[in-house]
Amino acid sequence: MSANIAVAASPEEVTSVVTRNRIVCFVNDELSAAAMRKGLEGSNISIKRGTIRNAIRMLETDTDLFALVTDISGIDDPFAELERLASVCPPDVRVALIGENREITFYRALMELGLAEYLPKPITRDMVLDQLRPKLLGAMGARQPDRGGHVISICGAQGGAGATSIAINLALQLAETTKAKVALLDLHLQGGETAVMLGVQPGPGLRIALENPMRADTLFLERAAIEVNERVCLISGDEELDAHLDITEAGVRHVLGLLRQRFNYIVVDVPVPFPASIHPVIALSRHVLVLLEAEVTGLRNAHAVRAAVTNIAGKDRVFTLLNRADRPGGLPRAAIVKALGAEPDMVVPDLGKGMTQAVNLGIPALKHVSGLRRHLAPIVREITGLDAERKGWLRSLFGR
Repeated sequence: MSANIAVAASPEEVTSVVTRNRIVCFVNDELSAAAMRKGLEGSNISIKRGTIRNAIRMLETDTDLFALVTDISGIDDPFAELERLASVCPPDVRVALIGENREITFYRALMELGLAEYLPKPITRDMVLDQLRPKLLGAMGARQPDRGGHVISICGAQGGAGATSIAINLALQLAETTKAKVALLDLHLQGGETAVMLGVQPGPGLRIALENPMRADTLFLERAAIEVNERVCLISGDEELDAHLDITEAGVRHVLGLLRQRFNYIVVDVPVPFPASIHPVIALSRHVLVLLEAEVTGLRNAHAVRAAVTNIAGKDRVFTLLNRADRPGGLPRAAIVKALGAEPDMVVPDLGKGMTQAVNLGIPALKHVSGLRRHLAPIVREITGLDAERKGWLRSLFGR
């Protein structure tokens, strides 16, 4: 709790803090289990029988932990299993491995992926004490600035271009494809549409945190996040249109930092033009999707938004997404390419009235509109890097 709020922690809050400090170990032999038990004595440790595959299954439903130690003995392709582990493991969880391979090249390859440590069997208590324990517990309270989830910003170049709809369905498909934890952050605190499209009612928690980061403690997510499904959470607000908001850059940084600790991906619906307080979101984004329709105003504004993103984060972060392409009455593709100076990086066609019906029903269009999933798939591949070199993707997801 923050220092200026004199409220006793509830049993649920105490339990949440305690479980976040736990270390879970999956080992497939009793000698290793005994060494872990003795070497990590005094910590909140849970030792289970199994390998990395058992760890993956656990993380699909339980990610409330500080560190994970898992066994890769007997695994034919440990790097393939590490890909699967990276897709479900929160970025702030420290991951260490034990196994039977004693080659230095193997050790170095693992260390390049951002793992905390690798210990070859047989494991002894002294090995755990001297080599593993310091890596897991030596700086438990320290926060590493570059660790954290992958931020994707969605910016509409014009009103009604469908940015919020794309943000919602992209978040859902990211979670569906990667099995990872995804946060959907709507920074339109007044008149935002994300909660309406999902049929939920947000509370005041986001505004409080953005205005005063000192009040956004480690339990902020439990109070403000709305569960869309088992992998996706919505963080949004619904403030009166005449309310005077005082969103601070420090508040934005703090909220985003909290989300990046607990989610693999954070999809942000960003208001345009960008207030100065929102600049940290753009600066931390690895992908900024500037979304437009085939209209003159969209083309004009897309240039301005792309330029603003480039000034804040650099040219390599920005992507142009043409939404509702080939919609009747829209500009022809040749005119769009000429105005943009290149083909759009991403294209989603006009998918008909089903998109509007989904909004009115308060359900994700992904469940209601045939074809949407197929057209979002290239965007998901671009964001996740699933077709990229394996090592680079793992490094980013393990937070190093």
